Amino acid sequence: MTTYIIITVILFVSLSLRYNWWRKTHNLNKARILMYHSISEHKINEKHNKWRIKTKDFDKQMKWFYDNAWSSYTISELTSLSGIPEKSFVITFDDGFEDNYINAFPILKKYNFKATIYLVPLQNENHWEKDNTSYLSKLLDENQIKDMLSSNLIEFGSHTLSHKNLLRIEKLEDLEKEIFLSKQRVEELTKTECKAFAYPYGKFDDRIINIVKKAGYKNATVVKRGLFDKTDDVFAINRLGILGTESFIDFLLKIFKVRNKL
Repeated sequence: MTTYIIITVILFVSLSLRYNWWRKTHNLNKARILMYHSISEHKINEKHNKWRIKTKDFDKQMKWFYDNAWSSYTISELTSLSGIPEKSFVITFDDGFEDNYINAFPILKKYNFKATIYLVPLQNENHWEKDNTSYLSKLLDENQIKDMLSSNLIEFGSHTLSHKNLLRIEKLEDLEKEIFLSKQRVEELTKTECKAFAYPYGKFDDRIINIVKKAGYKNATVVKRGLFDKTDDVFAINRLGILGTESFIDFLLKIFKVRNKL
């Protein structure tokens, strides 16, 4: 009997550390800004699978929002509201992978959900990851972008010209080129104002924020975990990173508790 109790206690503690059910539930009047990258099947022995959400898992997550009557916005729509409606969420995709069109877009249309996609404009693949992955992925082309725009569900933002870590760029003119010209090129592609910006790798400082503001963006997202309140800085918006190597329980814990594990 004693052994059984000890095993039960150990199991309970282990599960509580892995799945942080005990954390407080956050106010539903704060928006959940979700950070996705790729919606695709996993590759064999590929560490970047954590940024690949399987199509069926993405559908399951979107169905949960739909079934539970959550409201979806683009990031620029949400930040322009006078207040945050209860159960609001934003879907964001970094990098603009082609699978956002092939796999994610049909699901967004299925549930009539909106999204913001941060483009690295006029690039063909995610070449900036060539030293970290054995599998480079195609990015959205102009026709795919136009088709997504015609749905009125997708906002396109900027993720710089070349996806460099902005903190490592010393020259002001090089930094401004990454931020200013990427906005211009997104606008040329979409024929609409590019309001949204995402810092590559979530790296930024006050100098970078000031350039983003100077370029004319209206908001910017980071990689730091958290929810969005109307009083928050719209040029440092926290997001919840959704990972392809975690379970649906992890997903729900992030929505309600922000953190799913220690």
